[in-house]
Amino acid sequence: MGATSDLTQKVGYLSPINLMLRALLCCLVMGACAKQENPTPIADARNIRASEAISPAKCFRMTGEITFRNVGYTDIVQHGELWLGGDDRMRFSIGTKDKKNIFLLDGENGCWKKTPGNEFVDYPQSRETFSTETALRWYVLRMPWDKDDIRFSYELNEQHLPSKVVFDDMSIQLSDYKPLGKKGTLYPTVWHWTSPDGERVETFNDLQDGALFLDSAFVPPNFNPLDSIRLAHADAESLADRVGIVNENFFYLDEADFTRHSELPKGWWWTSDSKRYFVFEQQPDFQIKNMRSITGKTWMRWATYNKVGDAFGSAQLLKIVEQTGHRNTGGVWAKEIKNNSRKQLKVFLVPVVKD
Repeated sequence: MGATSDLTQKVGYLSPINLMLRALLCCLVMGACAKQENPTPIADARNIRASEAISPAKCFRMTGEITFRNVGYTDIVQHGELWLGGDDRMRFSIGTKDKKNIFLLDGENGCWKKTPGNEFVDYPQSRETFSTETALRWYVLRMPWDKDDIRFSYELNEQHLPSKVVFDDMSIQLSDYKPLGKKGTLYPTVWHWTSPDGERVETFNDLQDGALFLDSAFVPPNFNPLDSIRLAHADAESLADRVGIVNENFFYLDEADFTRHSELPKGWWWTSDSKRYFVFEQQPDFQIKNMRSITGKTWMRWATYNKVGDAFGSAQLLKIVEQTGHRNTGGVWAKEIKNNSRKQLKVFLVPVVKD
């Protein structure tokens, strides 16, 4: 008993409660150390805003050299220019100065290619590949804004910059980060692609992250790029954060002439010049008293899921009109959305003509 008592006095008696407290303390210490050792957030490492800026001018334009690596053959190097208008819109031209292959992808509308001296043709066999590539590019360029998208996995290098991103059976190794401007956002300039189709290395010497492309930039010239205003109203996820030209007749009622909603065809409330109007989804099949219309007009449209106020959105849309070489011929119309709306798609429209 004496020996046991001496040993207890030297090392102390560890009751179950003491053991639990010590284990908890160790966990807290380890957690604190892990927190200190966590890598710098990607946003800080890239010198990019923690959240996406509210602006329609957020397309990307990248130019450089594209190297195709074929096992057992000499590498093929060509000039490339890439436009990205979203995670499902791409325009990629590859070739020499006078002879270029052009590939287009526009969401659900289709995929096309053009070879030198020929017109655009449908290119459905590469649609899935281009869709995957475009989604990967958009994810990489915007990291970490889409970090919650579980379709992608990534690795970071010692500088806490993305070094590898994987989506489905395709992966990119990213390197040679350079700032856009003297103290701008860091972007990878070397993209090493690996997929079942082979390897490709893209080295971009120029990148713009505030580019602005209309919808028509991602479809062939003979493809009708004019989207329906009706699509801007309903079921329009594919139009979110898009700038495009709209050509459709507009039928509406002044708020003062509005009657009960149950007596009217489907429509939505819009504001213009501080007044409210009920705009019909389609031209009504029957005559409605005091109904007015705007026909034969071309409209510039900006649709976004960002929380944009009417004044800000209207000012931004008028800037777009000027940037794209158009002139507005009337005031801006803004679609109203309810606070409890499941689809917070904000739409701005203004009639324009090409200068």
